[in-house]
Amino acid sequence: MFHAAIDLLAGAGAHRQAENLCRARLRARGGDAAALVRLAYLLLDSGRAALAADYFRAIDRLDGMPDCVTEVFVTQRLDIERVRAGQPHYRWLTDVRIDTAYWTIMKDGMVFNDDIHAKNLATSPFIRGRVSADGATVIAALPANHCDIAEECIMVGGDDNYSHWLFRNMLKLSTLDHAGLLHSLPWLVNADLRGYQIEYMRLLGQDPEKTIRVERNTVIHCARVLVPALHVNKPAISIGIQWMRERMAHLRTAPATRRLFVSRRDNGRRKVLNEDALFAAVAPLGFERVVPGELSVAEQIAAFSSAGVVVAAHGAALTNMIFAPPGTAFVELTSTAIEHIDLFRLLSRCGGQTMQTVCSDDYAVPAHEVQMHSDYRVDAGALRRAVDIALTHAAAPAR
Repeated sequence: MFHAAIDLLAGAGAHRQAENLCRARLRARGGDAAALVRLAYLLLDSGRAALAADYFRAIDRLDGMPDCVTEVFVTQRLDIERVRAGQPHYRWLTDVRIDTAYWTIMKDGMVFNDDIHAKNLATSPFIRGRVSADGATVIAALPANHCDIAEECIMVGGDDNYSHWLFRNMLKLSTLDHAGLLHSLPWLVNADLRGYQIEYMRLLGQDPEKTIRVERNTVIHCARVLVPALHVNKPAISIGIQWMRERMAHLRTAPATRRLFVSRRDNGRRKVLNEDALFAAVAPLGFERVVPGELSVAEQIAAFSSAGVVVAAHGAALTNMIFAPPGTAFVELTSTAIEHIDLFRLLSRCGGQTMQTVCSDDYAVPAHEVQMHSDYRVDAGALRRAVDIALTHAAAPAR
């Protein structure tokens, strides 16, 4: 009843009454966790972040986090004018804290995220949903610094998702390469680098030993760090894609005439349940099945850079479209649960490629159980029609 009453009052815009109800409950029940949480969020959303932080500190003590320091941060950009102009850029920052879970930077009451790693701050393990309604203010509970980095370094960051690593961590390095700074300093990365991440480093000419590796899910202090801005709009992304294609051009092994059917059979979630039937529908047209997870990075780049038409389910491997040349025709298979994620459509526009999306609502579970990573089936007829259009656009003969 308490939560329903708060929701009713807040929904009606009666925030003061909702706050008073929370305070009355606290007076009657002492350190009531539910009242503390609701009051803290009401204060945060009404712009009284400092007062909200006092209540979140009380919550953190109740949660057994006495060693964390609860602080208020305002979201900030590295250079808002350059972001608006679509210009790739970088910035030197001194005396900063960096969280190695989401690779945000904190300095003087500001948190840099949107043009660094662009993660959803609400899900950060240090913020845990404490974001104001307008997204401009966050309250973080930060542990003591895990280590101090005195050596100047380049913030590359880390992400254990292949797509995020390529899009969020690699493309932005083009800015430093064009400025002659890419290999000027050690790269700051996660300690638990995966094999494909090390391979990308080597392909870009970076010695994996010339890195500063830090533990994940900690907070570190850096004396001075060079931060390349994330490419967040079409002009900047296009520059990053062109740079990556040029750096990896030596891996192209054939003209762009291959027809690829990209499999997700090695993935444990969001499987296309009738993949074999779909491949059977397009195999007579010259399509070959590839499983990117079974290939090295160099082999994935070689395959996509030599492709004229690609059929692929929405997933990390499709980010390899960065290496496919302009004019390559893509058919993306997706479901209604993730149709809103338009990264690959954006990449196709930036890379001069065409893309059709075949969306399915045919799941293996009832509609009320569908989640973001639910398995699904794709209509073979719809795929074949999309492929026929793609072949017309690409005009690429089978190998």
